[in-house]
Amino acid sequence: MGVFSTPRRIVAAWFPWWPVERLAWRCPEARTRPFATIGEQRGRLVIEAVNPRAAGAGLAPGMPLADGRAIVPDVIVHPADPVADAHALKRLARWADGFTPRVMPAGVDGLFLDVGGCTHLHGGGEALMAALGAGLGGLGLTSRLALAGTPGAAWALARHGEESGAIVTRSADPDEVKETLAGLPVAALRLDADVVEALVSFGLDRIGALYPFDPGALAKRFGPAPHRRLEQALGFAQEPVISLPPPLPREVRRAFAEPISTVDSIHAAVEALLEELCRNLSRAGEGVRRMRLVSRRGDGARSVLVAGTSRPLRRPRLLMNLLSEKLERIDPGFGIEEMVLSAEVVEVVEEEQEDWFARAETAAAGDGWIGGEGGTGREELAALLDRLGNRFGFGSVACPVPHQSWLPERAVELREPLAAPRRLGPGWPEGRCRPLRLLSSPERVEAVARESGELEPAGAPAFFRWRGRRHRLRVAEGPERLECEWWLEDAPSRDYYLAEDEEGRRYWLFCERSRDPAAPPRWFLHGFFA
Repeated sequence: MGVFSTPRRIVAAWFPWWPVERLAWRCPEARTRPFATIGEQRGRLVIEAVNPRAAGAGLAPGMPLADGRAIVPDVIVHPADPVADAHALKRLARWADGFTPRVMPAGVDGLFLDVGGCTHLHGGGEALMAALGAGLGGLGLTSRLALAGTPGAAWALARHGEESGAIVTRSADPDEVKETLAGLPVAALRLDADVVEALVSFGLDRIGALYPFDPGALAKRFGPAPHRRLEQALGFAQEPVISLPPPLPREVRRAFAEPISTVDSIHAAVEALLEELCRNLSRAGEGVRRMRLVSRRGDGARSVLVAGTSRPLRRPRLLMNLLSEKLERIDPGFGIEEMVLSAEVVEVVEEEQEDWFARAETAAAGDGWIGGEGGTGREELAALLDRLGNRFGFGSVACPVPHQSWLPERAVELREPLAAPRRLGPGWPEGRCRPLRLLSSPERVEAVARESGELEPAGAPAFFRWRGRRHRLRVAEGPERLECEWWLEDAPSRDYYLAEDEEGRRYWLFCERSRDPAAPPRWFLHGFFA
């Protein structure tokens, strides 16, 4: 085994509530109410991460969502997004380079910072960590920081150290590091769960228990990971902190030697800007959702154009189609001296393998279902949505999709037209009669129910008054009992009736019965049959 050549100073930052706290800017409830992210495992929804309030109420990662709602009925859930978590962690690492240029993500919820040679700029190691902790707190993140001589030792102390408080510091001396790590659990060595379980089953539950073992014997029984991680933590095997590459620019500009003013020259300049911007986005694996074009004239005036997309794009031709409709609004005056194109909102582009044979057949037949020269239906639909969104606003373009709820007005929801489809469970039972026209929300009516002994069914309305007109009913079918999902709210139950009046018009009525026996029932009209 070797020894330290020069002492290293490594800070490990751990964010125990990272997947939830990063959402707090968009979902303020993540700070004030029980909140959890969920994912799908083997066909069922499972809790992936929780916030402190949910954890205090008994929820934990790995718990089925149904069990969690039984414990905390009002828990707010949000789909887990590991890809977005990883990208947000990279952005946080770029923020942390204000303390040291050598920063990289540590797993899925932490950072490594190599602060060797930087601590004196902040008044020492502890002062640097205090400033780092304050900065992270200002971002709304709960953090635990540890300073040690190796990434492995800092990681272990940040997550498994016994000291109270958010900051742990240790010397870079190998002997002191070895003594400090001896009492920590073997999970602090960044081992896979199955390796940790195997070590614990043999009674090797602490890092110090691994010190006497020969590396060969340890590797023969448990694989190379325990010895390699132990060497890294003690500093006998080097583990560099590799800085993230600098971000590619999301803003490109052109300054013209001679001011431009013609339509052709403006179009050519914008096309060149789009080519450069899309190259940068492609290298970063991103696509633009909103872009801004600023044109500065020689007299100091400027024109600003903004265009959005329905999905992340990085194809210059498609983006040019969106901008070309707006370029006529630019007033060049006596000439444009500079143009700046920036990607204000970007998203990760998920690559999809195209079906080349189907694409070729569509191009040969010329029968794309939306139209276009050999494009797929989805691409042409997206192009149409981009044009509509830029003209009317993307909030005005939506698509109704099925939503599983027993209440009819909740059985449909509006979503972005190109959003990923949700996986639905088993459908509603077949053979149930539903109206041709459904009111967007039930309307209150005055109704009188039949008394027992009158025409069947008992409890159905004898007549009702809607919008000032009285309707006497000739026949009715029902009731059909529908209730709200039990985990959403304590809503009253509904008894639906298919009723026909004396003029042959058919209605869908329901009686809403409160859970309070003393409260009188209320009648509503919900739809019309043909």
